Amino acid sequence: MLKIAICDDNEIERMILKKMLQGVLQEMHRNAMLIEFSSGEKLQRNFSRGDYDIIFLDIRMKGLNGIETGKAIRSKDAQVELVFATCSNEYLQEGYDVHALAYLLKPYNIKKVRETFSYYFSKNQTGEPENDYEILTFSVQQKEISLLQREISLIESEGRVVMIHHGEEVYRAYARLSEIEKQLDMRMFLRCNQSYLINVLAVDGVIDYDFYMQDGSKIPIRKRDKKDIVQKYYQKRSELAGT
Repeated sequence: MLKIAICDDNEIERMILKKMLQGVLQEMHRNAMLIEFSSGEKLQRNFSRGDYDIIFLDIRMKGLNGIETGKAIRSKDAQVELVFATCSNEYLQEGYDVHALAYLLKPYNIKKVRETFSYYFSKNQTGEPENDYEILTFSVQQKEISLLQREISLIESEGRVVMIHHGEEVYRAYARLSEIEKQLDMRMFLRCNQSYLINVLAVDGVIDYDFYMQDGSKIPIRKRDKKDIVQKYYQKRSELAGT
């Protein structure tokens, strides 16, 4: 079970972040204990090495601010991950000085929270998810992105660029489709032609030579292999439904 601390002197902001963390962790099938602190002083006084896996720190707090609290925590525990919450990038350098895992800008963005947890699990390999929830890691403009494979609906290739569809977001990564395919849980994904990998869980149905996706898009099936591809699709759906 993850042990998480939330430190913010604004009760409403703490409540918003707590509910968002709980929702994302539930999506990711993770169990966690969340403890709230209303000031940096209270967190520091009650902190011992190994108490928490992740600490979310608001930077702008009265008294001991988030950066000062983070430095005090880091002097006691080199392993705990620190995530700073702020309204601006003003304290980025100070956050790097204490080896922050991530920054969350207010108002909170649930996509960024998901990415933070995905990166944490990928980096620490703590409490590995079940195979259905493995993580795909790739780079976009020198920034490392980690996504839950189960949440990726489609991956398409356009030359040396792959487009990874994750909810309403589309990430463009400089890579070959075959390179991405090697990282995927192929119980869940299916190559339906030279340019597309689909998540069978994101398919609504099969009509003629096309997969109809839940988002309304239509993905062509390679004609000469249609029977084999469609058979694999139904087999994968059946196997996943039984797990």
